[in-house]
Amino acid sequence: MQLKRFENIKDRLKEYYNVLKMARKPDWDEFATTTKIALAVMFIVGFVGFVIYILMEILPKALR
Repeated sequence: MQLKRFENIKDRLKEYYNVLKMARKPDWDEFATTTKIALAVMFIVGFVGFVIYILMEILPKALR
């Protein structure tokens, strides 16, 4: 039981190591594009949350 668990952990660590070996540093264009997309998504999610918040504040008062 313990040996099988150790082999499973060892195999998992080998997989992680292989992924890290294949990883590379992104060039500036790739980094800039990823950053722009992440900022746009954060803005959209924040805006949707703000709209929902405003609707939850205004609608109950308007329906009274």
